[in-house]
Amino acid sequence: MRQGRKAINSEAPILIFGAPRSGTSLLSRLIDAHSRISIPFESHLFNQWLPRLESYGDLSDPARQKRLVSDIVRLGVVRDWSPRPTPEDVARHVTGPGFGAVAHAVMEWAARTAGKPRWGEKTPQHTMLHDEVLSTWPKAQVIMIERDPRAVAMSWKQARFHGNHVLPFAKAWVRHSQALDAVERKLPPHRRIRVSYEALVRDPETELRRLMDFLGEDFEAQQLEFHRKDSSYDTDQRNLKRLKTPVSADSIDRWKSGLSKYEIRLVETICGETMAQRGYDPSPIGAKPVSEARLSFARRVEVPAQRVAGAFKNLKGFVYLSRDLQWTVEQLLSGVFPEL
Repeated sequence: MRQGRKAINSEAPILIFGAPRSGTSLLSRLIDAHSRISIPFESHLFNQWLPRLESYGDLSDPARQKRLVSDIVRLGVVRDWSPRPTPEDVARHVTGPGFGAVAHAVMEWAARTAGKPRWGEKTPQHTMLHDEVLSTWPKAQVIMIERDPRAVAMSWKQARFHGNHVLPFAKAWVRHSQALDAVERKLPPHRRIRVSYEALVRDPETELRRLMDFLGEDFEAQQLEFHRKDSSYDTDQRNLKRLKTPVSADSIDRWKSGLSKYEIRLVETICGETMAQRGYDPSPIGAKPVSEARLSFARRVEVPAQRVAGAFKNLKGFVYLSRDLQWTVEQLLSGVFPEL
């Protein structure tokens, strides 16, 4: 095993932070193909369950913690993992009180089921909760991935997870970029590293070797053959199709034909300053910023209209909504919510 820039815990958790559609899935598949590291599909443990913890009360009570474990497995995103854990599976890996012990147990179960000693987590939404995530895993190493916001916007609007207006995606990209900067300021160099999507797809072996050295692991040639691995990965069909093919740089400039001139101007108006900091050059199309009046119209009229239209194409969104409603009804019936 190689040692990175500083001696590290060889079983330290690996956290992939970045905006949705910035290459987190590709990066996770490349690292998951390593013989020692398991990175399952997104867990959404923190963004889905932290807002609900008040309903469970004191999690030092084993019965309350057990109920949380059961709800996460039955109604959380981990329900879609393959293989899928049972509450008993996760409970066997719980070694202490609190939510953090439960989150750790979920990830430990995934690694042990895969027969690997080390695990990673790649929920993009956890980037915005980095304080809570890093408090739970204080020895974790963080890989921060970034991508051109115009490419992110095009990929995101095609995913059917949301409406397809680029304005929310552009704003989200800026927020996630700011969060990555905060993580970089917070952690010492041996615990965080940046990688650009563009560099990764142009020269995957060089970038992957650099990342594995950071993690203190040997690079394995099989990692570049991740697309041949017969495994289930719960994502949209367009993304899944790309994950079944070798790494390619053909998506880098696809936004130039995939976004309209108005969409390019809109993204560059919102992201321009942060783009410049990241070294992404503006396009000639974006030289004229979108006016404040047009931005207001987009926010108040265009975005809500496209969000409603997109909802009818988003089956996964309906599935998650039904589970959220089921959780709420169960809490009401059990009497755990305070009186209104």
